Amino acid sequence: MAASFAGWPELVQQHLRWYPLMEPSDIYKLLYQGVMGAEHLLSSPEAFIQQLLAEFALIPPDPSGRLLEPIRPDRVLLRLNLCAYKSRGYQVSTLLSPLLETGQMPLGNPAVLESVWMGLAAACDQGLVPGIEPGGIRSFTAWLEGAGFPPVHHSQAYRQHYQPAYRLISAQSAHRSGLVDAG
Repeated sequence: MAASFAGWPELVQQHLRWYPLMEPSDIYKLLYQGVMGAEHLLSSPEAFIQQLLAEFALIPPDPSGRLLEPIRPDRVLLRLNLCAYKSRGYQVSTLLSPLLETGQMPLGNPAVLESVWMGLAAACDQGLVPGIEPGGIRSFTAWLEGAGFPPVHHSQAYRQHYQPAYRLISAQSAHRSGLVDAG
């Protein structure tokens, strides 16, 4: 569980280097997934599988994409880029068990999420996280507090420019599956 704020600003900085058009909602989504995991997405394993199969059939392969990206400072949870996965000739069926297993991982809770976000917001206010405009973080934080720190979607700019197609996978499951290029 992510009980400490240590490492989160550096992780956000890494993602900003990869995705410089990230907005506050995209940064929050990164922290949300890193703290909370994928459990909220797996209320129905059958629906999860059907959605994954349908998405995988439609996405284009992308050999230039990173296969895995860490979304926690301790690197126990990763984003698996489906386009990069597809470009390497892997079969989607081999992902089903590792992804469902990852969805069962107990990670953080809303209090930890709020603590990590508020720590990042404070670091931004102090100018300790280059590349993030503090005013945007402040207004997004106000919205989060009013909404109770819910899950969010990527921003329109992020979706249009980066076309995210990924699933969360534990580092342990990724390594057992032979997927090892997280960076």
